[in-house]
Amino acid sequence: MRRLAAILWVSASGCNGVAAFAGSTFDANDEAWTLNGDAAARLELRSVGGNPSGHVCGKDSVNGDIWYFIAPRPFLGDATRAYGKRLTWDLKQDNMYQQLKGRDVVLQGNGLSLVFNIKATPAKEWTSYEARIDAASGWKLDEAAQPAATEEQLRSVLKSITSLRLRGEFADGPDSACLDNVFFGIE
Repeated sequence: MRRLAAILWVSASGCNGVAAFAGSTFDANDEAWTLNGDAAARLELRSVGGNPSGHVCGKDSVNGDIWYFIAPRPFLGDATRAYGKRLTWDLKQDNMYQQLKGRDVVLQGNGLSLVFNIKATPAKEWTSYEARIDAASGWKLDEAAQPAATEEQLRSVLKSITSLRLRGEFADGPDSACLDNVFFGIE
C-alpha cells in the first residue's frame, strides 16, 4: 500500500485525509466515475481486492476502440493550484498479451487536449503511477506531431478542466482493468 503525505490544500471528499484538488479511493461507491470508448456499459465496483480495499473495474466490449476511466465532476473545473503537483493512480490489468500503445492520460480544458504516457505497461498486480503536472514532465499536445506542452498550455487547461481520462485498455482483444486511489494535485 502506498502512503501519501498530506499537503496544505483543501481536502477533497474521498481522499481519506490526503489533501488534493480531487481524489477517489472507491471504498464506499464508484464516486461517479464512468467508462467510455470500447468498454462495457457499466463500471463495476468491487468492495475488496483493491489497493487495499474498494476499487472499480472496466471490461472491454471488444469493438476496436481503446476505453478509458472518466473522472467525475470533483476532478473538473479550476485546478490552477495543481500545477507543479502530481496526478497519481493505481492500476492493474488482466491481459498481458498483445499490448497496445495509446494515450494513457488525457486532460482537456480551454479548447486544448493534453496527453501523458506512462513509462511501463500496467501489470496484473496493483501498480502505482504518477504524472507530474508541469511542462518538464512529458505532457504533449494531443495532435498528430504531439509537440511538448508548454507551461502556458498546461496552466490554461488546469484553469478550466472539462475532462480527465485514465486509460483502461492496454491489450488488443478481450481485457479488463481496475483502478484505485486516484489523487489529482498532491505534492
